[in-house]
Amino acid sequence: MKKIILITALTSLFSLALTANQGLILAQSSALTQTQSTIIPVEKVGLGKIRPGMSEQQVRSILGKPTRTKTEFSQGVGDNIRTLEYPNISLSLVPYVNKPKNFFVYYFVTRSPKFPTPTGVKVGDTQSQVIKAYGKPDIFKEEQVTFLGYWVGSQDSTAAFTFRIEAGKVTEIKYSEQLV
Repeated sequence: MKKIILITALTSLFSLALTANQGLILAQSSALTQTQSTIIPVEKVGLGKIRPGMSEQQVRSILGKPTRTKTEFSQGVGDNIRTLEYPNISLSLVPYVNKPKNFFVYYFVTRSPKFPTPTGVKVGDTQSQVIKAYGKPDIFKEEQVTFLGYWVGSQDSTAAFTFRIEAGKVTEIKYSEQLV
């Protein structure tokens, strides 16, 4: 079976290449339920104390030393991408435009209940708990997996917050910004 990975629930519909640490796999959705999704504020996005746009130093002060660090040049992004791996969370960072040695978070993912969102949703919660906390999502279905996706900030945003649902329960929470 062909494994399909969604980097962002909303922008992945149109096939985005995942960056170096995600293997440059094209993401496509086979079924989409069109809805007028809720746009959520960036303040409702995060895992534990991790938030979009945090500096690498802030991440390390919260999570400590990563179990693995990798920095690779991404042709798709045109810059280096740094991946920080921890036992229950993975983060990807890119350099600030004017500070190429300082990185900030643009992507994170967990499959652990140890990292609740700012609204308290965590891996293991139900689909209805996600919708109660975040509102009406865009819904993507791929075989037995459902993805609930939310635009972050505005409808024109390139950032999305995604909840992977299997058997009615959250199995993964992901945030991603499309890098151009």
